[in-house]
Amino acid sequence: MKKLFLLLFVTVISVNAAGFWTLTGLEKANVYVKNDVSLLAPDTIKTIKTKMYKTLKNLGIKMKVQDSPTLMFALEDLDDDGTHYVYVRLALGEEVQTFRADKSSTFALTYSANDFIDVDRDELDSGVLESVDFLLSQFSEHFNDDKD
Repeated sequence: MKKLFLLLFVTVISVNAAGFWTLTGLEKANVYVKNDVSLLAPDTIKTIKTKMYKTLKNLGIKMKVQDSPTLMFALEDLDDDGTHYVYVRLALGEEVQTFRADKSSTFALTYSANDFIDVDRDELDSGVLESVDFLLSQFSEHFNDDKD
């Protein structure tokens, strides 16, 4: 019985826990897509960028501002007899000041989320776009939670 309560407690805590990342104060961002999936259609990359711009606009985040944090999608795949395993990562990188004695500035990831999908060749583009939608919705939810 104690194990059941412990399992329930851990599950509730992990579902309701605040993430490690913070998006508090994010007011501007640039967009970048790093594509290492050779069979992905060029139009799919354009669609990903459009979805990123639309998400940022809906959140009230300014875009195309010099020296802004960079919101990036990185796409990598592994082909295994027609099945593609695609690692989709959404990350926000920016210059931050450390709490070290010298208060040095460094580039750091201040947000990261990922998805791993397996799709057939004929569903590669739609599968990646579905993953992008999922990660952007997580980003939006996290951003809105951090605003509250």
